[in-house]
Amino acid sequence: MAKGAIRRSKFGRLFTSLSAAGLLFAVASGAGKAPAQTLSKPLSANDVSILFPPPKVPADLAGLVAVSDLVGPTGAPQRLLSDEDFARFIANAEHPEREGVPDSGARRIQLPDSVKKIDAWFVAGIRIDPGAPGLSADVIAQFGRQPQIRLIIQPVTNGPQGFKVHDTAGHLIFSFNLEPDPPLDGCAPFPRFKPDDEAFKAIVRDIAALRDQLAAGKFGNVKVSTAGDMNVHPGLVGASAKPFRDAIKALLEKHLSPQRLNTMAVMGISPPEPWVFVSMLRVPKAGLIPVPGPTLDGLHAAQMFSIVGETHVVPRPVTNNENPVTCRHAALQNPPLPPTDRKGVSTADFIDANVPSSRVLEIVNVIADARKSHFFNTDCVSCHTETAQPLTRKVQNFTVPGVNRAVLPKEDWNVRNFGWFPSFLHGGPAAATITRRAAAETADVVTFINSQLLNK
Repeated sequence: MAKGAIRRSKFGRLFTSLSAAGLLFAVASGAGKAPAQTLSKPLSANDVSILFPPPKVPADLAGLVAVSDLVGPTGAPQRLLSDEDFARFIANAEHPEREGVPDSGARRIQLPDSVKKIDAWFVAGIRIDPGAPGLSADVIAQFGRQPQIRLIIQPVTNGPQGFKVHDTAGHLIFSFNLEPDPPLDGCAPFPRFKPDDEAFKAIVRDIAALRDQLAAGKFGNVKVSTAGDMNVHPGLVGASAKPFRDAIKALLEKHLSPQRLNTMAVMGISPPEPWVFVSMLRVPKAGLIPVPGPTLDGLHAAQMFSIVGETHVVPRPVTNNENPVTCRHAALQNPPLPPTDRKGVSTADFIDANVPSSRVLEIVNVIADARKSHFFNTDCVSCHTETAQPLTRKVQNFTVPGVNRAVLPKEDWNVRNFGWFPSFLHGGPAAATITRRAAAETADVVTFINSQLLNK
């Protein structure tokens, strides 16, 4: 789980445990009259959280966007993810902890050589977000608001062992910010994000235009609606899939640039498990570095979720999602917020203990609530297990509104939040997955965009 990134400022490059000319609005004009902009209809969840169908055979890759094919807005051969940044991404994934940091017990991600090539990575999902780390008034007051586009990327290979979607995922987070405001007392070096809403409103207009063109049958001569529950994006299946994919790629290349990429995250395995989570931040001089977990001890950057062994979550987080929202945490702050000052819940509270179903429901309700829980007060494992664990435990009264049942996680070891999950236990093709946490964040995004940015 990773969020945030600021485009400029000395230490404002932060994280938050995502074009064709025809994408612009049409305007009507007449002699002696000023152009009039056509008002756009409200956006829906699938418009801002775009999930690609998981590939099943090599031919399916043609319908995806390869990370190595994405270039900047000038059309020059400068990739959005440079060779240098990709190399740091891989290195940080495999060696996240700093020299001299005591062993936490978390194992390291082990990536096969085939995954260490940028050509193996594809865009599994896109998240359009006008305000990381959250859109509630309390979160914005503490952190500011950081618009971003997050690309969820996953490796897919076709080698001697056959076609394979790997149980690994990354986040590339592109931010749209102005110079930030100074940090609040006790929260240095983290300034408060200041949104570049003019740049982000241009993205919103293009997303709305894509939606309208899809509904009008401009892609593949078939009319497609994006309304309804979250699912694999309906424009990315059937006759519209390839032309709509091309339009999405053009939109990304129109609005994204390498300079906006200042935060990354990765989740990978030490085969066949555990799953290990690491967040990364671009800082002056040092470049992209692994970031200590905001809910850990201020030292360790990696958190592990394991099936085997008595302890499934290592290090055990100390969350702060039941206290009033604060910009204090344990990532790069000196001193870090001590565990004794934190109050919160995590899925480790029931994964590593025998607790009643009613308590499980209470815990996951807090974690799925974007007004209470965010990257800086809730651990990565919690945000990536809050749906799969209660579903497979058949927790009474647990529901996932706004998500199509076909893409709910079917296995308690599915730690995908928004992407493709290949099961090493049951095999078969990778499963498209969307969680309650992703749906809650998306609902907030849709409400904010439609009320604050669309047609403004």
